[in-house]
Amino acid sequence: MFFNRLSFLSFVVLYIMACGPSEAQRSSNQITTASGYSPEINLNPEAPIQIVKFSDYQCPACKFFVPIEQKLKEDYGNQVSIVTKHFPLSMHPYAHVASRSAEAARKQGKYREMHDKIFEGQEVWSKGNAERLFIGYAEEIGLDTEVFTMDMNSAEMNQIVMEQRKEGVRLGVNSTPTFYINGIKIESNPQTYMGFKVLIDRELN
Repeated sequence: MFFNRLSFLSFVVLYIMACGPSEAQRSSNQITTASGYSPEINLNPEAPIQIVKFSDYQCPACKFFVPIEQKLKEDYGNQVSIVTKHFPLSMHPYAHVASRSAEAARKQGKYREMHDKIFEGQEVWSKGNAERLFIGYAEEIGLDTEVFTMDMNSAEMNQIVMEQRKEGVRLGVNSTPTFYINGIKIESNPQTYMGFKVLIDRELN
């Protein structure tokens, strides 16, 4: 009887673990800085398709997938949530400040605009003067540049970026971009919109 109960409890624990959300699916809303700020990174947590992308702003391959992500959002609407998490690589000297810039813009409600600007200008700021260029982007999208500059170089933004990077390390991420769909790592990234569509439709069906 004891072993039967033990087996049943083991089954329940395994079932909960299997059905519960994986770490890659969870929103990083749980990150809270020393000042009490929590970035809201998943605006559609109830979507049936949760895509997480561990990304580096200085990585050309990460930029390559941005148009595909945009088209997925356009075509699937509220059925798909795409969350980008920071994974700046040490080989890219300006990736970290790019991530901090995106988070500084998020704090003023303009994350998406800055995210797109940074990727659009990747070939320019990757050559140098990245901070100056990011401040220019902030001005173009209507941010308070003084506040933005302070936030960009703050310990608070650094904490957010590093917490997400550590999450990626825990999950075994070692290159960018790395995608997860509903908690399952994509081992070989599709190179086309249709390749992603096949994976998403499989999950929806």
